Amino acid sequence: MTPALSRSIKTLFTLAAAALLAACQSLPPPKGFSPEQIAMLQSQGFVETGDGWQLTLPERLLFASDDANLKPEQIETISEVARRLSGVGIVSARVEGHTDSTGSSAYNLKLSQARAESVAAPMRTNGMILAGDQVVGRGEALPLSSNATPEGRQDNRRVVVIVTPQ
Repeated sequence: MTPALSRSIKTLFTLAAAALLAACQSLPPPKGFSPEQIAMLQSQGFVETGDGWQLTLPERLLFASDDANLKPEQIETISEVARRLSGVGIVSARVEGHTDSTGSSAYNLKLSQARAESVAAPMRTNGMILAGDQVVGRGEALPLSSNATPEGRQDNRRVVVIVTPQ
């Protein structure tokens, strides 16, 4: 091998190694939540699902039948969850309101949206950024329990907060 060819191969090898190193430095950040974020989510009652990390608020029955108003203690609980989420860098979520099957589907869709908005308001006040399409009413479409009993209907009057890694 001639000295010129040897230098060319070394130069080519050096350039290839430099390109590989540069590519390694420009990889996107890892997906998913950090261990600190996961610990916080678990401490607040979030459960990992196929849809992200989901919290059905501790007082599953947030609302009485035909009601979208929160009690002061519920507002404080929601505010605390929002502060903790934003404190570990989770500043976005999806908020889904649900109803039982009492009333018309159209009315229940409107009521579930009002419930989602009631929960979203203190979350926004406490550091969360929730776009309009992230606060949704699902009406009676996704029941947890049978609507044939008062207990089942109570289970279905809920709001769910879902967070996913950005």
